[in-house]
Amino acid sequence: MPIKTRDGWKTKRQVSAQEAAWKKSRKHMIEKIGLEHLDDTGKVESRARSIFAEIDSDANGKIDQEELGKAMRNMGVSLSVGELTNMMKEADEDGDMLMDVDEFADLCLQEVKRYKAVTTSMCLMM
Repeated sequence: MPIKTRDGWKTKRQVSAQEAAWKKSRKHMIEKIGLEHLDDTGKVESRARSIFAEIDSDANGKIDQEELGKAMRNMGVSLSVGELTNMMKEADEDGDMLMDVDEFADLCLQEVKRYKAVTTSMCLMM
């Protein structure tokens, strides 16, 4: 059954594949943003813009799949080409298979929400 997402309708399988790819890198991204910033949206956004500049190695204002893969490897996250493609598809809001700074900042804010939801539910289970 299709699921309504921010960029249209997707199957549960597509959503699950994209989530699995980002899940592998979430902990590293959160550490890079800084645990101390997670409750301040403005600071998360500011850190996201700084991280974006680090990842955008050719300084063209866009992160491509190769740059994303290199950044993930530098953080110790090993991803397949398919996983990187899924990550790009989730983050890319305009369909050009590139992430601009606003798309990246939105992604970081979403990942912080997901991280908080997972860590909160884990705490409640204890």
